[in-house]
Amino acid sequence: MNDFSKDAASSLLVELGKTKGFAAGMLFRLSVDISDTQRYSMTIWPDKTSEEKSWKLFGEGVLKKLRETGARVEISRGPINEMHFSKDLDLNNFYVK
Repeated sequence: MNDFSKDAASSLLVELGKTKGFAAGMLFRLSVDISDTQRYSMTIWPDKTSEEKSWKLFGEGVLKKLRETGARVEISRGPINEMHFSKDLDLNNFYVK
């Protein structure tokens, strides 16, 4: 995937998260570029049912489009075993575009 394709895919995923994802019940989305060619993304849903429903509504189609660009995509699913936050975390200090 070239830089143009990567940027286009990133923009698409951000907009899908903001529009369809949150509308379908998504609680949280995080993306981290772990290298020039790899991105790690994670979404958190309130329950398995809402995640599966959104996957069928738009996730499968997006995955197909991403793979058509030559991107290698791996999907992992599972319950959150534990999550910890610092007592000093203030989400009001984060800038989200």
